[in-house]
Amino acid sequence: MRMATNMKTTIVIVLACVCTSSFSHAQGTVNFANAGAGINAPVHIDTIGGTLAGAGYMAQLFLVEGGGSLTPVGNVATFVGAAAPGYFNGGVVTVNQVAPGVSATFQAFGWDSSLGATTYPAALAAWNGGLIHGGYSAQATVVTGGAGTPASPPAALPALQPWILVIVPEPSTALLALLGAGALLIRRRY
Repeated sequence: MRMATNMKTTIVIVLACVCTSSFSHAQGTVNFANAGAGINAPVHIDTIGGTLAGAGYMAQLFLVEGGGSLTPVGNVATFVGAAAPGYFNGGVVTVNQVAPGVSATFQAFGWDSSLGATTYPAALAAWNGGLIHGGYSAQATVVTGGAGTPASPPAALPALQPWILVIVPEPSTALLALLGAGALLIRRRY
């Protein structure tokens, strides 16, 4: 009888270990900031060298997955403001989709939140509607942190480059410009 109880206890312990190991997996880490050791990627408005994004601007980090799809990771970061215009610090982001020590590609989107767009979907809609400044950074590929024992530090994003936030012209304006350019090309041929 005692052996049967020990066997049941052993089976329960083994099953618990198997379940725990299958549900827990390591996650890579990234430091979501555009300034720091080896990083200087300020965000400008309208042109490189123009006004720097400040208070009221936000940024979201994305994992670039297969086919170029963007998956948001971590929380939205706010820009520092007058103390360091053009810069944000979103802190350490845990990337559930990527194991530590594995290469992954990231991209950021920055926007003006002054009209109330405090999430990426709302910001994207407002930007596409020509209502706010917004824009994507270049992609940055890094090896995620969190590998080993003790865990390696979160990966920085040194491949980030300065980028600009612009207002997307209204579709009608863009269409008129395209039609005008086409008319000039046709007229020039004749």
